[in-house]
Amino acid sequence: MTGHDALLCRGCAGRLYAVCTTDAGGGRRSRGSAVGEWEVDHEMPVQCPLSGLLPLTGTAAAVHDLPGAREVLGPPG
Repeated sequence: MTGHDALLCRGCAGRLYAVCTTDAGGGRRSRGSAVGEWEVDHEMPVQCPLSGLLPLTGTAAAVHDLPGAREVLGPPG
């Protein structure tokens, strides 16, 4: 996980991990960036009001481009 600050859950302020896999053969591209398959979830099991939205998974050029990222990632709201 590089290129951004630590990820925090907006629902509980817990730390999140992000894993991205990309196609080594070049794969698909979006806006000039390689598109990867992402998984984002809590680092440790916690009680969280957003637990129904996690794990956050999908295809995107960056973790913040994932569907649902605005609801889950960021400072506690």
